[in-house]
Amino acid sequence: MKEKEKLLGLDNKLKFIFSHSALREGWDNPNIFQICTLNESNSVIKKRQEIGRGLRLCVNQHGVRVFGFEVNTLTVMANESYEEFAKKLQKEIEEDTGIKFGLIEEHSFANIVVPSAENEESYLGVEMSERLWKGLYEQKYIDDKGKVQDSLKIALKANSVTLPDGYEAVAPQIISILKKVAGNLNIKDASNKRVVSSDT
Repeated sequence: MKEKEKLLGLDNKLKFIFSHSALREGWDNPNIFQICTLNESNSVIKKRQEIGRGLRLCVNQHGVRVFGFEVNTLTVMANESYEEFAKKLQKEIEEDTGIKFGLIEEHSFANIVVPSAENEESYLGVEMSERLWKGLYEQKYIDDKGKVQDSLKIALKANSVTLPDGYEAVAPQIISILKKVAGNLNIKDASNKRVVSSDT
């Protein structure tokens, strides 16, 4: 991992480093987007250490923290059941941050960064976020409490989500947030694998 800093450079040819046993205490790298667990473990502390590495806000090539769901996405490929652990972790996150999984609030999109030709950083804002929320409700993607409906999940899977006019410039960020809130982590337990033989 001596050359991990090179991964931050957009012009550098180095794009990937494979390492093992690198998620233990004492190793610092904020840009972790995928974790593949190759060994079975019943240690909750070990899982917390591993997941915790991936839950850090990533940094850009200048070392500045980058905010937004469209970038900060952690994918865990597990060969054991993480379902109970994931549920407890999500519950703790909800209690600590106020974010409700499966629930879209009127201000959920307020912090989306709006691109501009002058490269000046501006945000979508509360008013536009509330208008977007109403549009999602009118499309029956959410109920009157903001709870995600199956119609939204189906539309997300089919890449056919309909957004109100005026949100074209930030559509990718909106879709990314919707996927984070609406999508459920589908974990397949490796111990349930079965060998299937076909009769010829």
